[in-house]
Amino acid sequence: MNHTGDTTRTLFVDSKNRDAILFPNGNSYVLHLTTPIKNVVRVDLVSARVPNTMYNLTNGSNVFSTATSNVSLNPGFYSAYTLAAAVTAGATLALDYLVNEGHMVFSSGSSFTLTPNSTEFASMVGLTSGTTYTAALATTLDPGYTGKYIIKSSTLVDFSLNEYVFLDIDELRTPWNLDAKSIDSSTGTFSGSNSTRMFAPIVMDVGSGCIKNFHENKDYMIQATYPEPISSLQRLTIKWYDKSGQPLNFRGWNTNAFVLRLHVTDLEDRHLPPVQPLQDVEIRRIVEAMTLAVPPPAKPQRRRIPWSIIILAIFGLFLAWKNRPVPVPLQRTA
Repeated sequence: MNHTGDTTRTLFVDSKNRDAILFPNGNSYVLHLTTPIKNVVRVDLVSARVPNTMYNLTNGSNVFSTATSNVSLNPGFYSAYTLAAAVTAGATLALDYLVNEGHMVFSSGSSFTLTPNSTEFASMVGLTSGTTYTAALATTLDPGYTGKYIIKSSTLVDFSLNEYVFLDIDELRTPWNLDAKSIDSSTGTFSGSNSTRMFAPIVMDVGSGCIKNFHENKDYMIQATYPEPISSLQRLTIKWYDKSGQPLNFRGWNTNAFVLRLHVTDLEDRHLPPVQPLQDVEIRRIVEAMTLAVPPPAKPQRRRIPWSIIILAIFGLFLAWKNRPVPVPLQRTA
């Protein structure tokens, strides 16, 4: 959207400037602009810095069970090798990663069963959550496990952490940001989390515990346009969400920052009042109609006699006076 007379403002936002007493976590805070910005028609995300603190195992309690025990792990961002080491360290079963196949193998010297209880853990080891697997003797296809009972993953393991996160700014939400979802066949409604109208999606294509440095020139352009200009931008209400619509857990690493480019118009006819919700407008109209003062009754206007009628009346009176009868005096007799 292009507007004649548009100019730009650059706005720097840093979570370090928040009130840490009111907003102890960096995933939700409010900052106020030192100078309000008027008539904003478009906002660009120029750059952003946000830590990748997302775990691929967020709940490590009872991640899988065997016939004799339940196994729990510490939450964390695991790789195939660190997960294998953590499970093996429990001495219940041995777990190895077959790098050439992309599979995981549970093994033991005796027969065993295994049931993944966590969807996150099941995805990482290539099994189905809630399904009980029974170990079998290794075949010649697995020579390293001769004489052992094994359970090999049926699908490729998935330790991916390259998820999208969403920067949401209440004051800069736009109706042009949409979401694509499946429809629940029983209710006919959309299912899943909703990122519609959130300001900016950012892909976390960095390793765990690293900083994602987003930049519009090396990543992609993120722009938000507005059907009507934002009349006055005085503060920013900032939240960070994951792809499930849950607040990001920065796990104490609460430093994030970003730069915005705001396009503003300097035309006088663009100095519009804030758009009021339709419900507020209707209520205001009803109140105004009820409190409208009844105008006083109009005073009856006196009819003015035309000058022509007045002149004719005077002339008539003159003729009547002129033609009046003259009295005859009485004569005296001798």
